[in-house]
Amino acid sequence: MQKIFLGKKLVAIKASLKSVRDGTHPLSLPDDALQIMTMKRPKSYVAKAHRHIPKRRITELLQECLIVVKGKVRFDLFDSREKLFKKVLVREGEAMLILEVAHEVRYLEDTLAYELKNGPFIDDKQFL
Repeated sequence: MQKIFLGKKLVAIKASLKSVRDGTHPLSLPDDALQIMTMKRPKSYVAKAHRHIPKRRITELLQECLIVVKGKVRFDLFDSREKLFKKVLVREGEAMLILEVAHEVRYLEDTLAYELKNGPFIDDKQFL
């Protein structure tokens, strides 16, 4: 896991399945709008039947996660002055969680990926 900071603020997390330990391990903080964790379970493990009790959850920030199944992308991260401060390669089997930072995604290879965001969907993009 690579935590990416802008100053002292955590703005992104890059995760890889290469070093996942047995069990479940959260990568994001408990109060982040989008939660991400790694899970490694042996064959025959059963997560007991359960449901999640409806609870009111209020989030103001959109957070997103791109999980690369095949291919390679590069995230270019920008500070509040729209200045590039970090480039991060994300390859097959890796994920990038964007917490609160302007970003551009460059697809460096033919890529197959999942993107997850907290909802509901609102068209709120502001281009730099």
